Amino acid sequence: MNFINRLSYFSGGFLIGLIFLMFFLSGKRTSCSYLPSSRVKKDISRKNIKFQNLLKKEDSLILLNAIKLGSINFSKSNTNLKKCKEYYFEQNGLDNKTWLIVKNCNDSAVIISYNISEN
Repeated sequence: MNFINRLSYFSGGFLIGLIFLMFFLSGKRTSCSYLPSSRVKKDISRKNIKFQNLLKKEDSLILLNAIKLGSINFSKSNTNLKKCKEYYFEQNGLDNKTWLIVKNCNDSAVIISYNISEN
């Protein structure tokens, strides 16, 4: 069997496999979270997020946005705790700079402290 025939058989099988994958994975919410920060963000966003202190509605939206779009500083986070690990989120937005500490427990996530400063 020459190279052209092998290439055509390989291409045909590869395309059929891609079509099967597109068919089976089309309606599902599949994602690959390999990095530690994306796994933590995904875990926290699935949980019920509580606020330790009462705050304004605008602040809560800014804090939830910082969890979703911000970065996690693992050097300032306390991940050695057994029950609830604490993660330090930072976000430099266009109009404000935000940091917050989220306590990530098994059933919920609690924002224990935060700071929103204007740029």
